[in-house]
Amino acid sequence: MSSSLHCLGLRASVALMVLTLSACGGTSLRDNPDFADAARYTFSQFEIPEEADLAFAVRQLERELYLTIDLEANAVADRALGVAPLRPEDLWSMTEVPDVYPDGFDGEGEPILPGSAHPLAIARLSSHDLPAHTYPTLEDQREVEPASPDHYEREFLGGTELCWPGRECDELLTDNLVTKSNALMEMTYPLRKDYRWVDLALPDPATVPEGEPIVPVGDSRWAVVARSWNVDSAVGVAGSTAIFQSYSIEVWLPRDGRGFLRSGDDENVDGGEWTTDSDGGGMVRMMAVWAETSFGMDALVELVTLDGIDDIFVAQEDWMDAQSEDGI
Repeated sequence: MSSSLHCLGLRASVALMVLTLSACGGTSLRDNPDFADAARYTFSQFEIPEEADLAFAVRQLERELYLTIDLEANAVADRALGVAPLRPEDLWSMTEVPDVYPDGFDGEGEPILPGSAHPLAIARLSSHDLPAHTYPTLEDQREVEPASPDHYEREFLGGTELCWPGRECDELLTDNLVTKSNALMEMTYPLRKDYRWVDLALPDPATVPEGEPIVPVGDSRWAVVARSWNVDSAVGVAGSTAIFQSYSIEVWLPRDGRGFLRSGDDENVDGGEWTTDSDGGGMVRMMAVWAETSFGMDALVELVTLDGIDDIFVAQEDWMDAQSEDGI
């Protein structure tokens, strides 16, 4: 096993071990969960009306990203994290999700359970501030989705693409038709993906006396959270490969010096010596994916998946660089 794969497996084991201990002890989100808890919680509570609860989880994600991985590392595996499996109740707000395994595959007609979707996550620094990250409003996503070079059409629901860039609405809602082509598969499938503004300046609701309004502490500090999922199982053009179920959560976190800042008490996972925190400019990008496919999720498939996500981050950065050069 390579050192990168060993590092990836170790971090996943640490995160899941902490998750298991937390679950056994009844630890709640506000008892400083590990990254895996915060990632799953952020996914499950994406549509929660209480924005302050979601902001609390996203701030925890931010802290654990800085402490768990070296965000400036070049190797993809060195920026990968373990995340917790999804539970059936985490899909409480979602409609049109895969329900049974498709014809011609093992488990044909049997129920699909979210816990069977393999979890992984990766993060990367972006040199661009949040206003430059306008690519979610592109109808043609091919430039920022390298695994879909021929076809990635986006339809906006309710005209949200018009009010999203200026935060005149809280959400950007999209339906997508995607053709994915990579070393593992070639298939076309519908994908739902929604985005949400989150004010990270909102306090922990537990610190606000009951009955009092929850308002930002100082100026608002805006981040974005996105959630996507396959509305049905997708089968490859050859009929031999399939994505049985797939879900993701993404975050765009500002590095404005108002988030996690290191103190003498902070220690990186595994004794890492990196010093990155929220004081640096640009953004932190993170995507967590839960997927169950016909080709499993061994170490090679996991690295191909992580490479694919990282390629998306790079393509987005290249697109923003080009926009900046053109004066847009």
